[in-house]
Parts: sequence; C-alpha cells; structure tokens
Amino acid sequence: MKENMTAMCPDRRRAASDYAGALLLSALAMSAPAAAEAEAREPPAAQEDALHLAGSYRSLALAGRASDAARQDYTRIVNRLRLKVTDRLSPQWLVQVDHDTEFTAGSYLKTGRFRAIANGSPRPYLGGASTWLNREDLRGTQHFFRAYAQYTDDATTLVLGRQRVPLGTGRFWSTLDMLNPVNPLQVERDEFVGVDAVFVERSLGALSALTAIYAPDPARQNNRWVARYRTHLDGTDLTLTYGRYWRDDVVGIDFATQYGGVAVRGEAAYTRNGGAGGNYRKLLLGADYVFPTTFSLSSELYFSGQPLAERLRQWQENPQLASAQPYGSAYLGLAAGYDFTPLLKGALYLLGNLKDGSRMLYPSLTCEVTDNSVLMGGAQLFHGKAESEYGRGGNLFFMRFQQFF
Repeated sequence: MKENMTAMCPDRRRAASDYAGALLLSALAMSAPAAAEAEAREPPAAQEDALHLAGSYRSLALAGRASDAARQDYTRIVNRLRLKVTDRLSPQWLVQVDHDTEFTAGSYLKTGRFRAIANGSPRPYLGGASTWLNREDLRGTQHFFRAYAQYTDDATTLVLGRQRVPLGTGRFWSTLDMLNPVNPLQVERDEFVGVDAVFVERSLGALSALTAIYAPDPARQNNRWVARYRTHLDGTDLTLTYGRYWRDDVVGIDFATQYGGVAVRGEAAYTRNGGAGGNYRKLLLGADYVFPTTFSLSSELYFSGQPLAERLRQWQENPQLASAQPYGSAYLGLAAGYDFTPLLKGALYLLGNLKDGSRMLYPSLTCEVTDNSVLMGGAQLFHGKAESEYGRGGNLFFMRFQQFF
C-alpha cells in the first residue's frame, strides 16, 4: 500500500519543475505575477540576523458551487506573493511586516456570493489594504498580512499592530476567541487572519502571566478588549478570561492537560448579552491522541445556549459577529491524520451539525515536492437536507502549490 501511495508523489525535482512551469504560463496568461503563502516556519524571535528576508508563492485553484440562493457553479484561481521582512532593531525590539500581493481570476468573481463578501467585509482598523485592479474576470489586491512591532524583556512582552492573538484551546470552534476566530470551513487551515491590536503580557513567574489586549473596532463603534490570567496547576494549563466584545461581556475559562497519553482540552464561557436577547453559556470539549505509528486523531464538541433567532438578529445588527460565531448551537468535529511516507501525508476532517444532522467531509493529500515546495489537493463534500446548514453548501475541489524562499 505504501509503495502505491508513494507512487502518487513523483520525482521531486522533476515534478516541481513541471508544475512551476505550468503555473508560470498560467500567471503570464493572466498578466499576473505569482502569489504567496503562510508565515515563516520559525518564529521571528528565533532569527539570528538583524535583518531577515523571506517569502512564499502560493497558487490555489478551486472549483465548486456557491452556497447562496443562486447556487452558481464557479472556478477560482488565486495567485499570491507574500514577502516577509523581519528586523531585530535591538535585543528588545523586533519589527515584522508580511505583505501580500494577490491576483484572483475565474467565474467566482461574477457570483453574488463574491459581491456580498467584497462589499460587506469591514476594512482593517489600520488600513493598508486596497484593490488596484478590478475587472470582471480579474481582480488585483494588496494588503498587510502582518505588520507589528514587538518589545520583550525578562518579564514583559508588548506587541503593537496587526498580529495573531490566539485565545482558548479550540481547534474547530471557540467559545472565547472573537479576535481571531477559528473558521472550520476554511480551505487553507494553516492561514490565520490577524487583528489590529495592542497586546501586553506580564510574567508573574515561570508558570503564570497576566495579559491585556485592546483591539479597536474597524467600524469605529464598539472596541474589543480582553484580560487574561494564565497559570499551570498540577499538570494542567489553566486560563481565566474576561472579554468585552462589541456590546457583549464574556467571562470564561479554558484548560489543557493530559490523561494516559490523551491530550484533553476545553473551554467554558458565560456571555452577558449587551443587545437584544438574554444571557447564555457556551461549552467546548476536545481530545487529541497520537498513536505510536504515524496516525493521529482529534475530536471536539461545541455547544451554545443562545437561541438561533437571537444570534441571527445580532448578526444583522453587527455583521462582524457572523465571522466570530458558528451558525448552529451544537457541533461535533473529528480529524484524522496519517503519514503514508515522510513526504506524503493524508488528512480527513468531519464537521457535523448535531441539531439538523448535516455534515461536511474534508479529505486532503499533501506531498512535499522539494525541500521548499508543497503540493496539496482536497475536497469539501457537503451532506444534508437542502434547508440544513451544511446541506446548503456546494461541493468544493481544490489544488494548492506553495513555494517558500
């Protein structure tokens, strides 16, 4: 079996050359340069050089059906160039800027879903994003994926600008994170949108810390801020959180520990609704296990006590909430991973809405073509009644090539 699967991963250098040539011809045909990918593989603080330059190119091709009422079939080709500059100004100060230049082509640009997303997405608080080419069949944009200054000393960390601020322990959903919320339907699961924020953390010893986060509202109406206390007790990571998200107040706790080799994690939150509707609770429980072979399993349960009608009413009042909260109130998430060879890896995700019975399957294969390039293919397959959450979705197929430099 392994020999058959390995055969799917061709000679590494020849495949990289052939595929790169095909992508180059495609890009020239669209009058667009290549495009870029995810963050560097090691954190900025680990870079020894005062000035470090890196980048990546990413080409993503998708074919699917829009989940809106029109149910239009579409194709979408996205080329992105990401350039990253990291400059350590002193032992304490570091500056990082990741800039994306992106070209999008295909019939997706003509769908109602694209127009709704393009017109409804709020602009970042610090700006820096623009559309400089907007044709019916081709769109060119640029934005800063990350742009921040970081100060660190023995006890304090200060980060100013566009950054990733992970909260909680959820991998599919989160009861606490409304700054960088997890999107379980995202094709590129390794991409995390940043937030314009001020992050301050003060160490209280080897195992504890206090954190304060302030994130101005892009709509200039209701800002968000978070206070956290993090500690470690008897083999368990424990965090207490209080957050002010727009008009809602959230108090929560999350934990991560191990029992017999199984990683167990969870979150619980109580939300005082500042708008229409009553207060409600949310709960998340997850477990992860890596077998002695190359097989891994993860599972996650999510529950929300907020009635769907109240949630949809809140979304109408504040559209930003739609990207920070799941649609339903009860979910099951499962993930399995297997390394067929050191160069060929498979993954399977399952999302299930426990209320309406709909579900989404996301199988994928990833092949390391060279030391710095990766080819990935997969699909998102939706099942359920036409009026259910995932039953409304249209199947999606994709292929992605990444080149790091």
